[in-house]
Amino acid sequence: MILVTGATGYVGSRVLARLSAAGRQVRGVARRDGFDLTAPDTLPAALHGVEVVIHAAAITGDKKEPYRGAYDRVNRQGSENLAAAAKAAGVRRLVVVSGLGCRPAPAGTYMATRWGLEEAVRQGGIPYVILQPSVLFGEGAPFAGALTDLARRSPVLPALGGGATKFQPLWVEDLVTCVVAGLDRDELLGKEHPLGGAEILTFRQILELITRRLGKRRLIVPLPLFVARIQARLLTALLPNPPLTPAAVELFSFENATDLDSVERRFGFKPRAFREGPFS
Repeated sequence: MILVTGATGYVGSRVLARLSAAGRQVRGVARRDGFDLTAPDTLPAALHGVEVVIHAAAITGDKKEPYRGAYDRVNRQGSENLAAAAKAAGVRRLVVVSGLGCRPAPAGTYMATRWGLEEAVRQGGIPYVILQPSVLFGEGAPFAGALTDLARRSPVLPALGGGATKFQPLWVEDLVTCVVAGLDRDELLGKEHPLGGAEILTFRQILELITRRLGKRRLIVPLPLFVARIQARLLTALLPNPPLTPAAVELFSFENATDLDSVERRFGFKPRAFREGPFS
């Protein structure tokens, strides 16, 4: 039995669909099912009879923190709870969806909670595969979808950090293929696998590709990161679903790209290029 956490989320739902279509024995869980990473007593029942866990449950940086400390409680502590419960249940493998550029970071930052998620897996005593994708694109993708919606509505587009930050957008279905490979391939165990798509683009180039695809003429204006941080804090304080969060701004503090052959070298196929879409 394969357990997929975050089964109603953007990645988890697609993993669940792919495995079900392939005839794999799979169980999907999410908070609406009473499965709560922050409540250890809800985990054993979901893990009963499970051999492999695909961990795709986390609060992503595009989402407003629902309460102070929630990123850490869900991402780090929740993953610690899951790893402990999985070990007790006899789970033999964890396949984890993390993010590119994950590294130690100061306490209180979003990146610290994602690093904590990975550390919980590395220290959990179960063989693991950690996948670290760059930003995702595809139907319903939060990153590309939000930019596409903005480009449709606004005549001016902000290029955070001047627009020079590099990204390597990965098609969500290519990520799902990598997740499925992680279930059975032993050579992937005990490693972190940075993943990116077929091209490396600056943020400005991403905006230009999206506007060109939409057939729109838009003014792209550089927005310094310190200004973006202030705006993100204000939007987060005022809106239930802000278009920009402080956690999302952290993405622009490092290059979100890896080797161009990262997927082909590790998983044996060429990923889709961002310019092929779909963007939303």
